[in-house]
Amino acid sequence: MRIRREENELDEGVINTSSLVDIMFILIIFFLVTMSFNIEERDIEVNLPETDTTLSSASKAIIINCRQDGSYYLGSKRTTLTGIQQALRAMLRRNPQQKVLIRGDKSALHGFVAAAIAACKSSGIRDANIGYVTTTR
Repeated sequence: MRIRREENELDEGVINTSSLVDIMFILIIFFLVTMSFNIEERDIEVNLPETDTTLSSASKAIIINCRQDGSYYLGSKRTTLTGIQQALRAMLRRNPQQKVLIRGDKSALHGFVAAAIAACKSSGIRDANIGYVTTTR
């Protein structure tokens, strides 16, 4: 005896995925909109030395770039060691826990980076770090 199936019985096992795809697109848009993109200041003229270990990223740190020729940049503005000290003192009055990241070019003389660290210490900054690039091997 042959049992006949109706047309509706064959479609019961199919899952309609169009609503699932819509939900996935909405979730992707939600995550993209709520994601915070941190823009890290980078000076392309500074070629950082490399190391195998990672440096914990300092949140909202003031960045001082020391180029190969001995010039200093506080953010994107060229300055001197005296200018760095004055700017750091002003920033330290607003935030006593202010951190500084000194990014010295790997071809720069050690004295230039050391002078930047000394300027930070003389202005009252307690937390001055030296930046470098990590490599994976």
